[in-house]
Amino acid sequence: MDAGDESDGGRTSGLLLPIALTLLLAVGLAIGGAVTYLLVAEPGGTASSDGCDRLRSVDITVAPELYDVVEAAVDDFAPRCTRVNPDERSGGDVARGVGTGGALPDLWIPESRFWLGRAWLGGRSRVRVLAPSVARTPLLLVGGPRARRFPTWGDAEVSGLVSVPDPMVSTVGALAVMAPRSEARAARRTAAEAGQMVVPFAQRYGARRSRGADQEVWPTMFRQLSPRLVVTTEQELGTVEGGQRLRDLTPPVGAPVLDFPLAARNDAAPGTREVALRLLDYLESADGTAALVEHGLRRPHGRAPEGARSDVSTYLPTPPARAVATAVRSWQTLAIPSAILAVVDASGSMDFDAGTGTRMDLLADAAGIGLSFLPDHARVGLWVFSIDQGGPGQDWRVLEPIRRLDDLRFGRTQRYALRRWATRLPSLTNGGTGLYDTALAAYREAVRRYRPNYSNAVVLMTDGQNEDPGSIGLEQLLSRLRELRDPDRPVRIVGIAISGDADLSALQRMATATGGDAYLAAQPEDILGVFAQAVLSR
Repeated sequence: MDAGDESDGGRTSGLLLPIALTLLLAVGLAIGGAVTYLLVAEPGGTASSDGCDRLRSVDITVAPELYDVVEAAVDDFAPRCTRVNPDERSGGDVARGVGTGGALPDLWIPESRFWLGRAWLGGRSRVRVLAPSVARTPLLLVGGPRARRFPTWGDAEVSGLVSVPDPMVSTVGALAVMAPRSEARAARRTAAEAGQMVVPFAQRYGARRSRGADQEVWPTMFRQLSPRLVVTTEQELGTVEGGQRLRDLTPPVGAPVLDFPLAARNDAAPGTREVALRLLDYLESADGTAALVEHGLRRPHGRAPEGARSDVSTYLPTPPARAVATAVRSWQTLAIPSAILAVVDASGSMDFDAGTGTRMDLLADAAGIGLSFLPDHARVGLWVFSIDQGGPGQDWRVLEPIRRLDDLRFGRTQRYALRRWATRLPSLTNGGTGLYDTALAAYREAVRRYRPNYSNAVVLMTDGQNEDPGSIGLEQLLSRLRELRDPDRPVRIVGIAISGDADLSALQRMATATGGDAYLAAQPEDILGVFAQAVLSR
């Protein structure tokens, strides 16, 4: 081998060695990385770069009033190797989400303990209460110099001078509705007396909403010289712009309170309890207390912080979850006014004997009684129908268009006009049942006359089945109803089948197509009760 050959071979060997070493190192790193990933990564955790075996993740959902305090302190109370994910949602939002199949967070701090009950979450208990309260802020009644302080919440609410956030979506609103019951013993009222106080409160609320008032409620919403009171919280009063001009006029019996309980889901993620304990330690520390005070909140057992706009020291008991849920459902029925187009079968079969009168006699009596229970701001119209009732080829006849019951026309109110027509209904019966064309025309009219802030419905009452051979068919009717249905202008058909002769199946299909329901008044004496149930349905 000559020198040239020997020299080339040496350079080749010298290059191969570092290349081989580089390949081995790369393979070793790849294998080592894979092994490390398999050893470190586990279900429920991710590999961490700070020396943790795995990084745990815990979700916490906090009421808006407390969220900023918790979110700002996450780094202070999050344990090592744990990612805490804060989210801001009201208790009502969380509960409604669970009711439609959503999941609870690992940790939850709603505004009030009543959101933790089965009445809102359904089924077996889904959470464990780790702390009954981590902070507080009392509800207040506030107003300007012309507003007055009432001795009790019930007295204030029945006065018609109180504006309240919507109890259907607001924890503050729901607790305000329950206040007369919570204070009943201190106010020396029975539970029944306290419960009745919600009726005028809800109806006046509905009347204001129907005029477009109180869509949003905040402490400074009224002019300084207004006599009205607003339900708010101590925290909101201290932070809202212009709140300095308002007075705390909370009744001396005490105040409902947002108490912010801390709860954990029964099957919460690993590490949840440690996060909860560290959060509680933080909130009880000097730094945590300072953060609560800075955000206008009280400690769980503390009095009003220095500089607070309220000196409330007596808290009314928080009612059970089931009581709140029942009260809110009643409020919905009482407060949301009805816009009803009542469509009454005036075919010849309504003259059939029903024991104490004809079917139409009993229905007319029920209509007159039902009118007595509707507030002035309710909107009601009246049609009757039978084949050609409105003239050749038209099965419906308009007796009164949809108007407010206190609407004055030609020296008479709509309520008066409807009562007069109710007494004349028995004289209008004739012919066969023209159900389908009437149902379509009535629904079209109700959608056209839709009113926001009302529960809009066509109440369709019949004792028979469609007998008009020239009318639209049932399947075509259902298709047209679905086309007319507008999610932005919701109108329901509520069917009432009078006796077993009525086509309840057709009524139910019409109602279902529009988001409504149908009811059977099997016996004559059932008509009034079923009519009330149909009118009050939501």
